[in-house]
Amino acid sequence: MIDPALLAVTALAVTLAAMVHGREFLRLRWDPTRHTVAAVAVGLLAAAFSALALTVPRHSFAYAFILWIDIFGLCGFTLPWAYVLLVEGGSPADLGVRREGWARSLVVSLLFAAGSAYGILQHADLSRYAPSHLLGAVLALNVGGLFELFLYYGFVHLRLRDAFGPLPAIVGTAVIYSLWHVGTELPMHADPLAALGMLFVVGVLCQSVFAITYNVLVVWPFFFTAGVMHDFILNLDLPQQIGAAWGWTLVGWTLALGVPWSLWRHGRRAAPRAGV
Repeated sequence: MIDPALLAVTALAVTLAAMVHGREFLRLRWDPTRHTVAAVAVGLLAAAFSALALTVPRHSFAYAFILWIDIFGLCGFTLPWAYVLLVEGGSPADLGVRREGWARSLVVSLLFAAGSAYGILQHADLSRYAPSHLLGAVLALNVGGLFELFLYYGFVHLRLRDAFGPLPAIVGTAVIYSLWHVGTELPMHADPLAALGMLFVVGVLCQSVFAITYNVLVVWPFFFTAGVMHDFILNLDLPQQIGAAWGWTLVGWTLALGVPWSLWRHGRRAAPRAGV
């Protein structure tokens, strides 16, 4: 059964997004392009890699490679940035990385993060975990946070919105988002099917919050970090296991920061030559 509190917060987020958009929120359109197809394809590629992870031992090098290199590195940090900057000829703003609305985004993010943070403080015994493991878990999980940020929010959601409208973008992105957990998080739950339904609701919640400002700061780092730590502490009890492994975390942060920066620099150098 899905937590009633999660359903209530999700309903609030959908309501706020609907208020921001007005009548446009429910207005449907049909204008898919090759950019729509490309975004959905990368989202489904991440899900395919996640399904592939089911075929290898969870704590093996092969599993770590699929997660950190194929899913995070390729599907999150390389393909969305390369497509937007080099194929669309766009900018980081086309992935939701923009200054417009940053203050409002941070306020909304903090308000939604407060609920998850309160739940952790009320129901978790944080003294069970070494501070270094909690910090390590935050850093490790936020590599996945940036992967989700660039792929699902910046790349998939914005292109589904342009093609079909705000509400289909929220629901469609939530479906694609939930599928990437097939081989990563779902095996850790006693009832994977129920967990998949819960992740879809989480997807609707997060995508609705994003639709309030379409600035990635409304999701990351505050709202995402509070939510994922709530899940991994209260539902999965994994901070110690995740936080103790620093090697792949360092690889992940190197990819998360280095690949987009390199592609952005390459795009800036190529733009003047293209205009000559």
